Amino acid sequence: MNTRNSRLQQIIQQLLTSDDLQTSSELVTALQVSSKTIQTDIKELNKLLNDDIAYIESYRGKGYRINVINEDGFKQFLQKLVEKNNQVVPTEPEDRVQFLMEKLLLQTSYIKMDALAEELFISRSTLQSDLKTVREILERYNLFLDQKPNYGIKVCGDEMKIRFCISEYIFNQKPTMVDQTTAWLEILPKEEIEWIRNSILSKLRKHQTIITDISLHNLITYIAIACKRIHDGKVVEIYHEELSKITDKKEYMIAKEIVEEIEQKLKVSFSVNETAYLAIHLQGAKKVHSESEIEEAKSILDEDIQQLTRNILKRIDKVYSLNLSEDKELVLTLSLHLKPAISRYKYQMNLRNPMLEEIKNKYPFSFEAALTGADVIMEILGISIDESEIGYMALHLEAALERQEKSERNKKRCLIVCASGLGTAQLLLLKLKYRFRDELNIVGTTGYYNLNNQSVHDLDFIISTIPIPEKLPVPVIQISTLLGNQDVNKIEKLIHNDIEIMKNYMREQSTYLKMDFSTKEEVIQFLGNKLLEAGMVNTDFISSVLEREKYSPTSFGNLVAIPHPIEPQADDTFWSIVTLRNPIQWGGKPVQIICLLNISKRNRMDDLKPMYDVLVKLLDNRLLLQKLLHCETYNEFKTVLTKA
Repeated sequence: MNTRNSRLQQIIQQLLTSDDLQTSSELVTALQVSSKTIQTDIKELNKLLNDDIAYIESYRGKGYRINVINEDGFKQFLQKLVEKNNQVVPTEPEDRVQFLMEKLLLQTSYIKMDALAEELFISRSTLQSDLKTVREILERYNLFLDQKPNYGIKVCGDEMKIRFCISEYIFNQKPTMVDQTTAWLEILPKEEIEWIRNSILSKLRKHQTIITDISLHNLITYIAIACKRIHDGKVVEIYHEELSKITDKKEYMIAKEIVEEIEQKLKVSFSVNETAYLAIHLQGAKKVHSESEIEEAKSILDEDIQQLTRNILKRIDKVYSLNLSEDKELVLTLSLHLKPAISRYKYQMNLRNPMLEEIKNKYPFSFEAALTGADVIMEILGISIDESEIGYMALHLEAALERQEKSERNKKRCLIVCASGLGTAQLLLLKLKYRFRDELNIVGTTGYYNLNNQSVHDLDFIISTIPIPEKLPVPVIQISTLLGNQDVNKIEKLIHNDIEIMKNYMREQSTYLKMDFSTKEEVIQFLGNKLLEAGMVNTDFISSVLEREKYSPTSFGNLVAIPHPIEPQADDTFWSIVTLRNPIQWGGKPVQIICLLNISKRNRMDDLKPMYDVLVKLLDNRLLLQKLLHCETYNEFKTVLTKA
């Protein structure tokens, strides 16, 4: 892999992640290079892009922004950059491992180790070290490297597992669909990929079956891998009992038509087993889209699946003090998702989730709840679901939480006090209802003269267009009748109470600034030991935090990680905060700010959800995070954080 091209690609990806200016220091941290290298690379990119495709604009002392002029031209440029990047011999150990995985998975015959070492320009001992990592990866898929004297090495194991590994490791490692499309070309020529795509789409249209773009990519990937493996004489086997379950389904008929067309065009022969396997993929990919289909699905959903969903929601309710089990819509939609998801895992199929990072960043609370659900699936079915599926579960949970938050009982109750007459009060009422329809329950309007006759004890606050000198038992916000941006900000701060939430979870004795650590384990050990010394956690706290990291890294991008134990251990909920002089690698991302969540054993949803919401806002504020990294004292840190 060409390091320079890889850097150019990373700079573009970094600039495309935000509409805001990206400072030189942010790019330096993200790419782990000097500011001079960033300047040189951006000059080079501007030369390569030409002003007619795109250009990177530099604002002295402020940062960089990319401006795309020709979308199609820019996409072609990116694709060429990716291809060019993939053509060069890899030099870094992780790049060599990726190269070896692809080489060994895509070749069915033995490969001599000397030939591999020669191709990579490395010694045999370095190759042995890289192959040790390859073996560890293959073990996760129940595969192994067979080594024969005078022949070499090759990947061995169950054919379905080999295909799953190809699909997972070669395709799902790609960050974008553009990269995935490039990976297809390693399997089959471009025109054959087009035939497969067109055949799938035409048959789906004919049978009025709708699937998502991601599912279409997954189907093309599956068929491309199947074609290559069948060409190489490798076929899948399905037990007779499983085969009889699928052959009378509509999906089998669609799969058969797709296969017949592909067989004619690509001169490859699919067995009944291969066709059935494609039908199972179609079952997992189909999108339920109409009310009648939902009702039909409801009637045919196995009681086992619905019971599994109820068990998942009961556990989540218990751990997070929620009330999701009563949400009938959630029980149905999550059951509908889990049915094909379990089939996918049963048959070792993959489902790429391109939204995974965004889900983890935007909905960390729901993602944590979904991890609890994954534990239940493991306990009941013995199935270990991956992050992609957990991400989709989190979306269902987030939708249910949104429904709860929008219900009347969760809205803040307020009263409008206005001195300008009924017409003006009604106008302000309409404006507030439109702007805060999901967050405010406005109980009415009144004049100042009549305020003493109003009951205010059941209100959260009062919104007034005039000063109210009396001390009232609830907060008063004074705003303009015209409801300007500053007025909106005042109301939002009181609704969400962000500053008080942050102050509530911060502790001076648990805040450590500008520290020097090299690994995430060192940070977790340091914070855990501090809490142990203070008698605030159990002796298994550190191992519980490290165990949680194995499930899914808690690095969320923008240099932030939010680790926490699997089970709550503290008496109170609070944050242990560390900032680092230099970023460290944490789950494949650079991290420089760590916020360890110490969750109370008596945690309640009313406490946790607002806390996670505040953390999400902090994650999105890159400028604030950069300011926090420069803080020298706790008071400075607290001031910067609470004035954001």
